[in-house]
Amino acid sequence: MSEAMKTAFSTAVDSIKADVLAMFAVALPAGLGIAGIVMAARLGIGFFKAIAS
Repeated sequence: MSEAMKTAFSTAVDSIKADVLAMFAVALPAGLGIAGIVMAARLGIGFFKAIAS
């Protein structure tokens, strides 16, 4: 493989890595918020079921 191809491939992989990390940085807070709401709802329902019985 030529040096130019190695450089081009390395640059492409680095670019993809940067884009994926940027997407995670945007999606992670929203995903954690949604997961927290779902977990709180499940725990709340379980708590009230335990009190009711």
